[in-house]
Amino acid sequence: MIIFDTNAVNLLPPDGLRADIIRKLRQSGHHRVAVPWMVLEEMAAHQARFYPDRYRAVLKAVAKLSEVLPWEPESSLEPLDLERLLDHWRDAYGEIFEVIETSDTAIRRGFQREAMALPPAKRVKDRSEGGRDAAIWFSILEFLEQNPEEHVWFVTNNSSDFGDGSLFEYPMDEDIRDLEGRLTLLKDFDQVVSRFTTEVSGEEAKAAAAELLESASVRARVAHTAMGLSSLTGFVGLGDGGTTEEWSEWLAQPEVELLSVTDVTGHTIESDVWYTANTHWLLYGPAGDEAGTLIGYIACVWPMKVLFSTRDDETPTLLTSEDPSPPDTDDEPCMRTLQALKQRAADIVAGAKRKALTAQNSAGRLLAEQLAPSLANLDTAASQLARQAAARHAALVNEPVQRLARKMAADQLALINNPLHRFAQQMAESMPKLDIAADLRRPSRREETVDEEVEGSASSDTPEARAAEPDDTPADDEHEGE
Repeated sequence: MIIFDTNAVNLLPPDGLRADIIRKLRQSGHHRVAVPWMVLEEMAAHQARFYPDRYRAVLKAVAKLSEVLPWEPESSLEPLDLERLLDHWRDAYGEIFEVIETSDTAIRRGFQREAMALPPAKRVKDRSEGGRDAAIWFSILEFLEQNPEEHVWFVTNNSSDFGDGSLFEYPMDEDIRDLEGRLTLLKDFDQVVSRFTTEVSGEEAKAAAAELLESASVRARVAHTAMGLSSLTGFVGLGDGGTTEEWSEWLAQPEVELLSVTDVTGHTIESDVWYTANTHWLLYGPAGDEAGTLIGYIACVWPMKVLFSTRDDETPTLLTSEDPSPPDTDDEPCMRTLQALKQRAADIVAGAKRKALTAQNSAGRLLAEQLAPSLANLDTAASQLARQAAARHAALVNEPVQRLARKMAADQLALINNPLHRFAQQMAESMPKLDIAADLRRPSRREETVDEEVEGSASSDTPEARAAEPDDTPADDEHEGE
């Protein structure tokens, strides 16, 4: 079990490389990676700490605006909800880490240590501090006692309170008695990477990334995942006429090709190899506006960061993505790839039409073969009557068959040729996608406008106000920085 202290993962970006490595370690199935509940609470608190002050700043800005207006300004600001923001960060970090319990007993013992200023708590000038450090310490000891088969690597750079692992001060030496052989201290994240992974050379990693990501199965997953892209503010792509077009969503699954793989980082985690890479994908397909109305065929480049393994049973994870943008028309390799995608889309449409015609012709031949033996020897007026009856019978049979064939053709063409948006969405829902760790939905114009207004209201143009703005660097206690 790898257990992190707050200082080792403080303000950890959920989409950053450190978080990627932690996910790799957990997903490998060979390691457990956790934080005590006390650490989770500290991480969430450090992310939310400025929210109340910023909220009050917005209220003051609105109040000042009201003073100079002869009318009541129209503004909507949701009530201050600190717990909602804390829950957001608890969930975000709970997805990255396993959370081990900090029991009531651990909390009580921790603050008893602080009251006595005994390690890992301490006395600073005329006060004691370190109750949270002590609660984290007792959380680890309780985990070791309850899981006798586990060895714990505790990652902390707070050596002044926890020591370096070779020698523990009183009374920590008594706390750890009979458990010391199962606890190892690591001082930072680099030591985690060094101990639990072996870096793969850049060339080997890049070759492995290209081979996997160029596969048809991954391209198909990217195409299905792209159906989740949507924006009421609009994306920009390249239309078939060579001009840029605004679009909001795909009306059918686009054709996809990998353009580039860069910044590949690979590490072996025991017998498994995991990679992160920045990729650019060229997409081409029918797109629509915010109302779902067909605009035309659009080409765009979709940048994304992916986490992946070379194991057959692992689905690549989309970690982060940027908005799609038009391809560079001066990039000759990109334009050649786009022409290939256009030809592929045209071939699919032509193939669907051939299937529709084949279905109709096959139905006609089947009816002729079934009716011919019964009509072959009839030459009299009765035979003519029989042929007329058979023709009417054939019409009754053939008409629904033809309708079915036409419907089959329409269904086959829907994903490429027709803006049958709901049908395309239903089809996409049933297809395998990338494992998505990012929100593909973009906010509406109204949502972005509200964000800009709030941000602008919370700021001030005066040097005095900027000087009074609180520093974003977390430094409220010794535990964070040590």
